[in-house]
Amino acid sequence: MAGPAAAASEAWDKVTGFLHSQINDEENWANNYKIAKAIGLFAGSIFFMRTCGDIMAV
Repeated sequence: MAGPAAAASEAWDKVTGFLHSQINDEENWANNYKIAKAIGLFAGSIFFMRTCGDIMAV
């Protein structure tokens, strides 16, 4: 196989390999989980303040 299909297949293999290395390695997973939790808390607080911030204004 040659051309764009081969390049796309190779790129997809690299992406899936990276994701598997981040998820299946316990040390990487622990760090990534902490980062994901922090980003989720940050995004949730922004969403909360945008929807309910006027109620909290003094």
